[in-house]
Amino acid sequence: MSAVNFYVLNDTADRDLFACRLCQRALIEGLPLFVWCETSEDLARFDQLLWTYQATSFVSHETDDPSAPICLSLTLPDDLSAWSGRAVGCLNLTSTAVAPLGFERVLEIIAGSDTAKAAGRERFKVYKQRGKTPVTHQIK
Repeated sequence: MSAVNFYVLNDTADRDLFACRLCQRALIEGLPLFVWCETSEDLARFDQLLWTYQATSFVSHETDDPSAPICLSLTLPDDLSAWSGRAVGCLNLTSTAVAPLGFERVLEIIAGSDTAKAAGRERFKVYKQRGKTPVTHQIK
């Protein structure tokens, strides 16, 4: 894991819509992105949102298909060999810090609620304990 980025949203920003923007940006930059979801309901909701969040386009993705540029899943891969040595990012939509599997970038989104901020602080600490220096971006 080379870089960990925390995106701290203001109180009114929608975490899932911001996550869609990050997925779209990864596609544009050519970075394959693994999206780790907490529950099957979260995965289904985010799957639908990627298809519909913009009126004139969608974010191409698949579920549990590592060959897809954006791959949604409930579990982290055992290794990143499915991506044939390419840099891969991980968008973490769970409450657990990402294990050091070799992702080029880990993206964490912290919603504006006190509960989300407290959980984000805990994940931040875990990454620091693993020797990473997370970068924080305040999103207005």
